Amino acid sequence: MQTQAARERTRSNPILVVAAAVAVVSGCGPNAVARNFESHYQARTRVVAIAPLANYSTSPEGAAAGQAIRKAIFHELIKHQDRYTVTIQDLAETDKRIHASGMSDSSATRLAGIDLCKMIGADAVMKGSVTRYVKQGTGSQFANAVSMLFHLVNSEVKVDVAIFDGTDGKLVFQHSIEKDGDLLNARDELLNKVGSALAGKFPYKK
Repeated sequence: MQTQAARERTRSNPILVVAAAVAVVSGCGPNAVARNFESHYQARTRVVAIAPLANYSTSPEGAAAGQAIRKAIFHELIKHQDRYTVTIQDLAETDKRIHASGMSDSSATRLAGIDLCKMIGADAVMKGSVTRYVKQGTGSQFANAVSMLFHLVNSEVKVDVAIFDGTDGKLVFQHSIEKDGDLLNARDELLNKVGSALAGKFPYKK
């Protein structure tokens, strides 16, 4: 399965299809930062925005989960704002600029990072997608009861995120987050774990 970064490169330039596939196979890994990130990209970045997340999971509820995860990521980054060298653009401002351009959230998720940055007035943008979402308590009553009894995992979420520079459109950071839980965990708690995990890997640290 392609990562968010691979999809972005492929959509932006069909010639890069093979290169994107090689990048995935060679394992840019669950977490990767551009080699010249600190000296080149971080130095010129002041504002980072978080775009709406696409839903590539098989669950239609993955879209709603993506919205919740986006908010969780934002709140975790704002909570630790003093640790970073950049300002996180308010989600309401990002959405306002997207909608003012006449685009829907789903259309914005398909826009190239560099174009999205120009639209929303950010130096870099975090794009992402929910690639797996299994909601807790979706099985039969018997299955749910068994899960509760033995604390079996039946809630899963996997998110791929990538940050693109607004000047040259290059991928500067990518990270995959996979979390699971059981029926004793609240849905929001599970999604907040994703936000916390991303905040810990956010590259723009002082």
